[in-house]
Amino acid sequence: MEEYFPRNTFQDTVALLNSELGPQESQALAYIILDKIFRLSKTDIIVNRQFFPDSLQKKKYNLLVRRLINNEPIQYIFKEAEFYGHRFYVDKNVLIPRQETELLIQIIANYRRWNTPTMADIGTGSGCISCALALAIEHSQLIGYDISQEALKIAQYNAARLGANATFAKLDILKQELPDTKFDLIVSNPPYVMNKEKAEMNKNVLEFEPALALFVPDENPLLFYKTIVEKSRQALKEDGVLFFEINEQFGAETLSLFEESGFTQPKLYKDLNDKQRFASAVLQ
Repeated sequence: MEEYFPRNTFQDTVALLNSELGPQESQALAYIILDKIFRLSKTDIIVNRQFFPDSLQKKKYNLLVRRLINNEPIQYIFKEAEFYGHRFYVDKNVLIPRQETELLIQIIANYRRWNTPTMADIGTGSGCISCALALAIEHSQLIGYDISQEALKIAQYNAARLGANATFAKLDILKQELPDTKFDLIVSNPPYVMNKEKAEMNKNVLEFEPALALFVPDENPLLFYKTIVEKSRQALKEDGVLFFEINEQFGAETLSLFEESGFTQPKLYKDLNDKQRFASAVLQ
């Protein structure tokens, strides 16, 4: 049986991925590949003790590297993404949860002392925000809405396997009203990428992630925000809170939307990269 060494395999993997993905992402993926395929940890790579992969492992390795070179996201390949310390099932029907969105869960959980709150998540996708909030805030009840039936099935599956107190329902927020439930909080990470921004985006997003959950018309970039702000006025309790993840280009415009619709305490929050990423306001 042919012997291999972890350090060499790691370096070879980085070299294969580097031309398409760049050095930083290639290294991060190489660690994942060696762990998933060969069960090699970072310590194994440092120690560099020989190992003996079988033919099936070699085949899986070669296939995985080819798919990654073709820009397929590793989360879709393994049907799994980590978010706020939890593992979520994901596939091409939902966006891959972003690390920067994790801060939104923390901000909401610490925003006030919640008392058995009822919360809504508009455009829930994989259910990552709904489930993470339900698990982070004791005695909370979450309902996630989405236009995609396929996404709702995934969200429900994630809630069940994580034990999150979250349910899900189909809703086209642009055409339908929110139910007559008075929510303590409404949160949304709606489509906010303008079509003209496609040229700046990576192939792994453009070619694999659902466009329906990403893009808005160039001439109406705040389409979802305007709609949700207006419909939240009827769906929130007095003193209820509305939270958004936003396009960093439109922070001031988002705050203006709040103020024009009678919300108070408008506020922007920066992410870990110092970009304006979230916004909130209170209904009085």
